[in-house]
Amino acid sequence: MAAIPNRQPILAVGADLKNAITLVVDGQAFVSQHIGDLGDYASLRAFRETIQDLISMYEVQHEELLVVRDAHPEYVSTAHALGLGIRQTIAVQHHRAHIASALAERGEWQTRVVGASFDGTGYGDDGAIWGGEIFVGSVSEGFERVAHLRVAALAGGDAAAQYPVQAASGFLAQIEGLPDLMRPPFDFPERYLQALELVRKNVRTFSTTSAGRLFDAAASLLGFTREITFEGQAAMWLEQLARTAPLVEAYPFPYGGAELDFRPLLQAVIRDRLRARSIAEIARAFQLGVAHGLCDALVSVCRDHSLNVIVLSGGVFQNELLLEDLRSAITPDGIEIWTNQVVPPNDGGISLGQAALAAFAKSR
Repeated sequence: MAAIPNRQPILAVGADLKNAITLVVDGQAFVSQHIGDLGDYASLRAFRETIQDLISMYEVQHEELLVVRDAHPEYVSTAHALGLGIRQTIAVQHHRAHIASALAERGEWQTRVVGASFDGTGYGDDGAIWGGEIFVGSVSEGFERVAHLRVAALAGGDAAAQYPVQAASGFLAQIEGLPDLMRPPFDFPERYLQALELVRKNVRTFSTTSAGRLFDAAASLLGFTREITFEGQAAMWLEQLARTAPLVEAYPFPYGGAELDFRPLLQAVIRDRLRARSIAEIARAFQLGVAHGLCDALVSVCRDHSLNVIVLSGGVFQNELLLEDLRSAITPDGIEIWTNQVVPPNDGGISLGQAALAAFAKSR
Protein backbone atom coordinates (compact mmCIF):
# COMPACT_ATOMS: atom_id res chain seq x y z
CA MET A 1 0.00 0.00 0.00
CA ALA A 2 1.32 3.45 -0.89
CA ALA A 3 2.48 5.81 1.85
CA ILE A 4 0.09 8.64 2.75
CA PRO A 5 2.05 11.90 2.47
CA ASN A 6 1.39 13.29 5.94
CA ARG A 7 3.77 13.70 8.87
CA GLN A 8 1.09 14.05 11.52
CA PRO A 9 -0.17 10.73 12.94
CA ILE A 10 -3.79 10.03 11.93
CA LEU A 11 -6.33 7.74 13.57
CA ALA A 12 -9.34 6.97 11.35
CA VAL A 13 -12.08 5.12 13.22
CA GLY A 14 -14.11 3.87 10.24
CA ALA A 15 -17.86 3.21 10.18
CA ASP A 16 -20.22 1.31 12.49
CA LEU A 17 -20.74 -1.76 10.29
CA LYS A 18 -17.88 -4.05 9.23
CA ASN A 19 -15.62 -1.77 11.22
CA ALA A 20 -11.87 -1.61 10.80
CA ILE A 21 -9.64 1.26 11.88
CA THR A 22 -6.55 2.80 10.31
CA LEU A 23 -3.55 4.39 12.03
CA VAL A 24 -1.13 6.42 9.92
CA VAL A 25 2.36 6.89 11.37
CA ASP A 26 5.17 8.54 9.40
CA GLY A 27 3.02 8.23 6.30
CA GLN A 28 2.53 4.46 6.67
CA ALA A 29 -1.06 3.29 6.94
CA PHE A 30 -1.75 0.37 9.26
CA VAL A 31 -5.26 -1.05 8.76
CA SER A 32 -6.59 -3.18 11.60
CA GLN A 33 -8.20 -6.57 11.40
CA HIS A 34 -11.95 -6.77 10.72
CA ILE A 35 -13.65 -5.72 13.96
CA GLY A 36 -17.32 -6.01 13.03
CA ASP A 37 -20.62 -4.33 13.87
CA LEU A 38 -20.19 -1.81 16.68
CA GLY A 39 -23.77 -2.43 17.75
CA ASP A 40 -22.44 -5.70 19.18
CA TYR A 41 -20.83 -5.28 22.61
CA ALA A 42 -17.94 -7.66 21.95
CA SER A 43 -17.13 -5.83 18.71
CA LEU A 44 -17.34 -2.45 20.44
CA ARG A 45 -14.93 -3.64 23.12
CA ALA A 46 -12.55 -4.95 20.44
CA PHE A 47 -12.83 -1.58 18.65
CA ARG A 48 -11.80 0.32 21.78
CA GLU A 49 -9.00 -2.10 22.59
CA THR A 50 -7.64 -2.04 19.03
CA ILE A 51 -7.44 1.76 19.09
CA GLN A 52 -5.50 1.73 22.33
CA ASP A 53 -3.25 -1.13 21.22
CA LEU A 54 -2.29 0.58 17.95
CA ILE A 55 -1.64 3.94 19.63
CA SER A 56 0.52 2.25 22.26
CA MET A 57 2.34 -0.03 19.82
CA TYR A 58 3.44 2.86 17.62
CA GLU A 59 4.04 5.17 20.59
CA VAL A 60 1.77 7.92 19.29
CA GLN A 61 1.26 10.89 21.58
CA HIS A 62 -2.39 11.92 21.95
CA GLU A 63 -1.61 15.62 21.55
CA GLU A 64 -0.07 14.92 18.12
CA LEU A 65 -2.96 12.83 16.81
CA LEU A 66 -5.54 13.82 14.21
CA VAL A 67 -8.72 11.75 14.70
CA VAL A 68 -10.99 11.14 11.70
CA ARG A 69 -14.60 9.97 11.95
CA ASP A 70 -17.64 9.45 9.76
CA ALA A 71 -19.93 12.45 9.25
CA HIS A 72 -22.89 10.56 10.76
CA PRO A 73 -23.60 12.34 14.08
CA GLU A 74 -25.15 9.26 15.70
CA TYR A 75 -22.56 6.62 14.81
CA VAL A 76 -21.04 4.80 17.78
CA SER A 77 -17.63 5.31 16.18
CA THR A 78 -18.31 9.06 15.95
CA ALA A 79 -19.23 9.26 19.64
CA HIS A 80 -16.11 7.32 20.59
CA ALA A 81 -13.87 9.51 18.43
CA LEU A 82 -15.27 12.65 20.01
CA GLY A 83 -14.98 11.09 23.46
CA LEU A 84 -11.25 10.44 23.17
CA GLY A 85 -10.57 13.98 24.31
CA ILE A 86 -8.25 14.67 21.39
CA ARG A 87 -8.34 18.28 20.20
CA GLN A 88 -7.85 17.72 16.47
CA THR A 89 -10.76 15.88 14.86
CA ILE A 90 -12.29 15.93 11.40
CA ALA A 91 -15.41 14.38 9.84
CA VAL A 92 -15.30 12.72 6.41
CA GLN A 93 -18.44 11.90 4.44
CA HIS A 94 -19.01 8.15 4.10
CA HIS A 95 -19.23 7.78 0.31
CA ARG A 96 -16.29 10.03 -0.42
CA ALA A 97 -14.26 7.80 1.90
CA HIS A 98 -15.25 4.76 -0.18
CA ILE A 99 -13.86 6.34 -3.36
CA ALA A 100 -10.74 7.57 -1.57
CA SER A 101 -10.03 4.07 -0.22
CA ALA A 102 -9.57 2.66 -3.73
CA LEU A 103 -7.29 5.56 -4.69
CA ALA A 104 -5.26 5.38 -1.46
CA GLU A 105 -4.36 1.76 -2.24
CA ARG A 106 -2.73 2.95 -5.45
CA GLY A 107 -1.17 6.11 -4.07
CA GLU A 108 -3.19 8.14 -6.57
CA TRP A 109 -3.55 11.41 -4.71
CA GLN A 110 -3.85 13.96 -7.54
CA THR A 111 -5.55 11.81 -10.21
CA ARG A 112 -9.02 13.20 -10.99
CA VAL A 113 -11.61 10.46 -11.39
CA VAL A 114 -15.29 9.77 -11.75
CA GLY A 115 -16.27 7.74 -8.71
CA ALA A 116 -19.40 5.66 -8.14
CA SER A 117 -20.05 4.93 -4.47
CA PHE A 118 -22.93 2.45 -4.19
CA ASP A 119 -23.90 0.85 -0.89
CA GLY A 120 -26.77 0.40 1.54
CA THR A 121 -26.51 3.47 3.73
CA GLY A 122 -24.39 6.45 4.61
CA TYR A 123 -25.02 9.92 5.99
CA GLY A 124 -25.20 12.46 3.17
CA ASP A 125 -24.27 16.14 3.09
CA ASP A 126 -27.98 17.01 3.22
CA GLY A 127 -28.76 14.65 6.11
CA ALA A 128 -30.45 12.14 3.78
CA ILE A 129 -29.52 8.46 3.53
CA TRP A 130 -27.18 8.29 0.56
CA GLY A 131 -25.98 5.16 -1.21
CA GLY A 132 -26.15 5.68 -4.98
CA GLU A 133 -23.70 8.53 -5.57
CA ILE A 134 -21.43 9.68 -8.40
CA PHE A 135 -18.54 12.03 -7.66
CA VAL A 136 -15.86 13.89 -9.58
CA GLY A 137 -12.55 14.88 -8.05
CA SER A 138 -9.39 13.58 -6.41
CA VAL A 139 -8.10 12.76 -2.95
CA SER A 140 -6.03 15.94 -2.90
CA GLU A 141 -8.81 18.31 -4.00
CA GLY A 142 -11.84 16.44 -2.61
CA PHE A 143 -14.89 15.03 -4.37
CA GLU A 144 -17.93 16.86 -5.71
CA ARG A 145 -21.22 14.98 -5.93
CA VAL A 146 -22.44 15.36 -9.52
CA ALA A 147 -25.15 12.68 -9.90
CA HIS A 148 -27.12 10.15 -7.89
CA LEU A 149 -29.93 7.63 -7.84
CA ARG A 150 -33.42 9.15 -7.95
CA VAL A 151 -34.55 10.03 -4.43
CA ALA A 152 -36.98 7.61 -2.75
CA ALA A 153 -38.65 7.51 0.66
CA LEU A 154 -37.41 5.08 3.27
CA ALA A 155 -39.94 4.10 5.93
CA GLY A 156 -38.24 3.66 9.28
CA GLY A 157 -34.85 4.87 8.02
CA ASP A 158 -31.95 2.47 8.42
CA ALA A 159 -34.25 -0.07 10.11
CA ALA A 160 -35.75 -0.77 6.67
CA ALA A 161 -32.54 -2.61 5.78
CA GLN A 162 -33.86 -5.56 7.82
CA TYR A 163 -37.02 -5.94 5.74
CA PRO A 164 -36.82 -5.78 1.92
CA VAL A 165 -40.57 -5.14 1.58
CA GLN A 166 -40.29 -2.21 3.98
CA ALA A 167 -37.44 -0.79 1.92
CA ALA A 168 -39.45 -1.41 -1.26
CA SER A 169 -42.45 0.64 -0.12
CA GLY A 170 -40.85 4.04 -0.75
CA PHE A 171 -39.56 3.06 -4.18
CA LEU A 172 -42.84 1.47 -5.24
CA ALA A 173 -44.87 4.45 -3.99
CA GLN A 174 -43.53 6.30 -7.06
CA ILE A 175 -44.74 3.63 -9.52
CA GLU A 176 -48.07 4.33 -11.21
CA GLY A 177 -50.60 1.57 -11.81
CA LEU A 178 -49.22 -0.87 -9.25
CA PRO A 179 -50.98 -4.24 -9.03
CA ASP A 180 -52.15 -5.58 -5.66
CA LEU A 181 -48.81 -6.70 -4.21
CA MET A 182 -50.54 -8.55 -1.38
CA ARG A 183 -51.80 -11.11 -3.90
CA PRO A 184 -49.92 -13.70 -6.02
CA PRO A 185 -47.38 -13.74 -7.51
CA PHE A 186 -45.97 -11.14 -5.06
CA ASP A 187 -47.63 -12.14 -1.75
CA PHE A 188 -46.21 -9.22 0.23
CA PRO A 189 -46.72 -9.43 4.00
CA GLU A 190 -48.67 -6.88 6.07
CA ARG A 191 -45.44 -5.04 6.87
CA TYR A 192 -45.46 -3.62 3.33
CA LEU A 193 -48.85 -1.92 3.83
CA GLN A 194 -47.73 -0.57 7.19
CA ALA A 195 -44.57 0.86 5.64
CA LEU A 196 -46.53 2.29 2.70
CA GLU A 197 -48.81 4.10 5.13
CA LEU A 198 -45.79 5.71 6.79
CA VAL A 199 -44.55 6.82 3.38
CA ARG A 200 -47.92 8.29 2.40
CA LYS A 201 -48.23 10.18 5.69
CA ASN A 202 -44.53 11.10 5.71
CA VAL A 203 -44.17 9.75 9.25
CA ARG A 204 -40.82 8.28 10.41
CA THR A 205 -39.77 8.45 6.77
CA PHE A 206 -36.42 9.62 5.37
CA SER A 207 -35.11 10.49 1.91
CA THR A 208 -32.71 8.01 0.35
CA THR A 209 -30.64 7.46 -2.77
CA SER A 210 -29.51 4.01 -1.62
CA ALA A 211 -28.63 1.52 -4.36
CA GLY A 212 -28.59 -1.21 -1.72
CA ARG A 213 -32.24 -0.55 -0.90
CA LEU A 214 -33.08 -0.57 -4.62
CA PHE A 215 -31.67 -4.10 -4.82
CA ASP A 216 -33.80 -4.99 -1.78
CA ALA A 217 -36.89 -3.66 -3.56
CA ALA A 218 -36.18 -5.81 -6.61
CA ALA A 219 -35.51 -8.88 -4.47
CA SER A 220 -38.82 -8.42 -2.65
CA LEU A 221 -40.70 -8.30 -5.97
CA LEU A 222 -39.08 -11.61 -6.92
CA GLY A 223 -40.03 -13.38 -3.71
CA PHE A 224 -37.62 -12.37 -0.94
CA THR A 225 -40.35 -11.04 1.37
CA ARG A 226 -38.99 -12.24 4.71
CA GLU A 227 -36.70 -10.51 7.19
CA ILE A 228 -33.00 -10.80 6.37
CA THR A 229 -30.67 -12.63 8.76
CA PHE A 230 -27.45 -10.85 7.70
CA GLU A 231 -26.59 -7.61 5.93
CA GLY A 232 -26.93 -7.70 2.15
CA GLN A 233 -28.71 -11.07 2.13
CA ALA A 234 -31.50 -10.06 -0.26
CA ALA A 235 -29.07 -8.54 -2.78
CA MET A 236 -26.85 -11.63 -2.61
CA TRP A 237 -29.92 -13.83 -3.20
CA LEU A 238 -30.79 -11.71 -6.24
CA GLU A 239 -27.25 -11.99 -7.64
CA GLN A 240 -27.17 -15.78 -7.24
CA LEU A 241 -30.60 -16.04 -8.88
CA ALA A 242 -29.36 -13.96 -11.83
CA ARG A 243 -26.34 -16.22 -12.25
CA THR A 244 -28.62 -19.16 -13.09
CA ALA A 245 -30.19 -17.38 -16.07
CA PRO A 246 -28.98 -17.02 -19.67
CA LEU A 247 -27.99 -13.61 -20.98
CA VAL A 248 -31.11 -11.53 -21.56
CA GLU A 249 -31.99 -8.01 -22.65
CA ALA A 250 -31.40 -5.37 -19.98
CA TYR A 251 -34.28 -3.53 -18.37
CA PRO A 252 -34.29 0.28 -18.83
CA PHE A 253 -32.53 2.36 -16.16
CA PRO A 254 -32.31 5.80 -17.77
CA TYR A 255 -29.85 8.52 -16.82
CA GLY A 256 -30.66 12.18 -17.30
CA GLY A 257 -30.59 15.43 -15.36
CA ALA A 258 -27.85 14.07 -13.07
CA GLU A 259 -30.22 11.30 -11.93
CA LEU A 260 -30.58 7.56 -12.47
CA ASP A 261 -34.32 6.84 -12.64
CA PHE A 262 -35.28 3.54 -11.00
CA ARG A 263 -38.95 3.69 -11.99
CA PRO A 264 -38.70 2.07 -15.46
CA LEU A 265 -36.42 -0.57 -13.96
CA LEU A 266 -38.93 -1.61 -11.30
CA GLN A 267 -41.88 -1.30 -13.69
CA ALA A 268 -40.19 -3.85 -15.97
CA VAL A 269 -39.66 -6.23 -13.04
CA ILE A 270 -43.35 -5.99 -12.07
CA ARG A 271 -44.56 -6.39 -15.68
CA ASP A 272 -42.54 -9.55 -16.27
CA ARG A 273 -43.44 -11.02 -12.90
CA LEU A 274 -47.13 -10.66 -13.80
CA ARG A 275 -46.37 -12.39 -17.12
CA ALA A 276 -44.90 -15.35 -15.17
CA ARG A 277 -41.44 -14.89 -16.65
CA SER A 278 -38.74 -16.89 -14.89
CA ILE A 279 -37.60 -15.01 -11.78
CA ALA A 280 -34.00 -15.89 -12.67
CA GLU A 281 -34.38 -14.15 -16.03
CA ILE A 282 -36.00 -11.15 -14.35
CA ALA A 283 -33.12 -10.96 -11.86
CA ARG A 284 -30.62 -11.12 -14.74
CA ALA A 285 -32.42 -8.39 -16.71
CA PHE A 286 -32.54 -6.22 -13.57
CA GLN A 287 -28.81 -6.61 -12.90
CA LEU A 288 -27.97 -5.89 -16.53
CA GLY A 289 -30.22 -2.85 -16.41
CA VAL A 290 -28.36 -1.49 -13.37
CA ALA A 291 -25.03 -2.11 -15.11
CA HIS A 292 -26.05 -0.46 -18.38
CA GLY A 293 -27.72 2.51 -16.72
CA LEU A 294 -24.75 3.11 -14.46
CA CYS A 295 -22.43 2.72 -17.44
CA ASP A 296 -24.36 5.42 -19.33
CA ALA A 297 -24.13 7.75 -16.34
CA LEU A 298 -20.41 7.20 -15.73
CA VAL A 299 -19.39 7.55 -19.37
CA SER A 300 -21.52 10.70 -19.66
CA VAL A 301 -19.84 12.24 -16.60
CA CYS A 302 -16.41 11.21 -17.91
CA ARG A 303 -17.12 13.03 -21.17
CA ASP A 304 -18.53 16.12 -19.42
CA HIS A 305 -15.40 16.45 -17.29
CA SER A 306 -12.81 15.13 -19.78
CA LEU A 307 -11.80 12.26 -17.48
CA ASN A 308 -10.85 8.67 -18.27
CA VAL A 309 -10.68 6.87 -14.91
CA ILE A 310 -13.73 5.40 -13.19
CA VAL A 311 -13.53 4.25 -9.55
CA LEU A 312 -16.13 1.82 -8.18
CA SER A 313 -16.42 1.32 -4.42
CA GLY A 314 -19.05 0.55 -1.78
CA GLY A 315 -20.68 -2.70 -0.72
CA VAL A 316 -22.87 -3.02 -3.83
CA PHE A 317 -19.69 -3.63 -5.85
CA GLN A 318 -19.07 -6.87 -3.99
CA ASN A 319 -21.59 -8.12 -6.54
CA GLU A 320 -19.17 -9.78 -8.98
CA LEU A 321 -21.81 -10.26 -11.66
CA LEU A 322 -22.58 -6.54 -11.61
CA LEU A 323 -18.86 -5.75 -11.96
CA GLU A 324 -18.56 -8.17 -14.90
CA ASP A 325 -21.55 -6.57 -16.61
CA LEU A 326 -20.18 -3.08 -16.00
CA ARG A 327 -16.77 -3.94 -17.44
CA SER A 328 -18.49 -5.38 -20.51
CA ALA A 329 -20.75 -2.36 -20.91
CA ILE A 330 -18.08 0.35 -20.60
CA THR A 331 -16.68 0.16 -24.11
CA PRO A 332 -15.13 3.57 -24.94
CA ASP A 333 -11.40 3.23 -25.57
CA GLY A 334 -9.14 4.75 -22.96
CA ILE A 335 -11.53 4.55 -20.00
CA GLU A 336 -10.05 2.62 -17.08
CA ILE A 337 -11.99 1.04 -14.19
CA TRP A 338 -10.37 0.89 -10.76
CA THR A 339 -11.77 -1.09 -7.83
CA ASN A 340 -10.55 -1.96 -4.33
CA GLN A 341 -7.81 -4.59 -4.28
CA VAL A 342 -6.26 -4.31 -0.79
CA VAL A 343 -9.10 -3.25 1.50
CA PRO A 344 -12.69 -4.38 0.89
CA PRO A 345 -15.09 -2.17 -1.09
CA ASN A 346 -17.58 -2.36 1.78
CA ASP A 347 -17.32 -0.43 5.05
CA GLY A 348 -14.22 -2.40 6.01
CA GLY A 349 -12.28 -0.06 3.71
CA ILE A 350 -13.83 3.20 4.95
CA SER A 351 -11.11 4.03 7.50
CA LEU A 352 -8.33 4.00 4.89
CA GLY A 353 -10.32 6.44 2.75
CA GLN A 354 -11.02 8.61 5.78
CA ALA A 355 -7.31 8.79 6.60
CA ALA A 356 -6.34 9.69 3.04
CA LEU A 357 -8.90 12.49 2.72
CA ALA A 358 -8.03 13.86 6.15
CA ALA A 359 -4.34 14.02 5.27
CA PHE A 360 -5.09 16.35 2.36
CA ALA A 361 -7.95 18.23 3.99
CA LYS A 362 -5.43 19.82 6.35
CA SER A 363 -3.71 21.49 3.41
CA ARG A 364 -6.85 22.69 1.58
